[in-house]
Amino acid sequence: MLEHRARQGFLLTVLALAGCTAPLRPVPLPAPQAVSDAPGMVYEITGSDVTVRLYRDGPLANLGHNHVVATTGLAGRFILREPLTSSSFEIELPLASLTVDEPARRAAAGADFPGELTAEDREGTRRNMLGPALLAAERFPVIRMESQSIEPRGDALEVTARVNIAGAIRVLVVPVKLRRDADALYVSGRFTVTHAELGLAPFSVAFGALRVREAMEIEFRLSAHRVIPGT
Repeated sequence: MLEHRARQGFLLTVLALAGCTAPLRPVPLPAPQAVSDAPGMVYEITGSDVTVRLYRDGPLANLGHNHVVATTGLAGRFILREPLTSSSFEIELPLASLTVDEPARRAAAGADFPGELTAEDREGTRRNMLGPALLAAERFPVIRMESQSIEPRGDALEVTARVNIAGAIRVLVVPVKLRRDADALYVSGRFTVTHAELGLAPFSVAFGALRVREAMEIEFRLSAHRVIPGT
């Protein structure tokens, strides 16, 4: 049976800088303070769960498998400020923490992910995912993400983040729900992103007759606890 090799990866970006015209008689002004330097409450990530669902596609799709890629290994911090749009975050995802098609993950993913795959198939997919043609984990072992902007959108937030993956950068826009409870912070979200938006080409064989679907689903839950100075 042909093995469906998942091409995933979480993301990449280009930053646009805005300019301004100088006044006719300029006067010295203090340098603007970066948002990340402003005071705020620091929360360190203490728990995480990220799931990526990838689907088979093409006329020979029945010869492949859908895949579940996951990690609980995120690290980083959030800095909450007033207003909330001045907040920021930094997150790291060690690629070594990624798993592929764990039986419990497949069972929880629903009817589109039937049965267990062999250990050999799972390891082959993982090796292909981390290899030099995709995530290049030996050269770039960590995916890094940092905030660019945070905007309210109804009862949620729209977060624009810069993501450094495999040595390249792209911008990712993510819908996020945020909840605070005493000294804890909870962040969650679910969204769909295409390979094209991440700068990736879906894996395919047989001239595209068997390939990975363009869109992938990402779901995440993070918990963080406040860092109290002096403790």
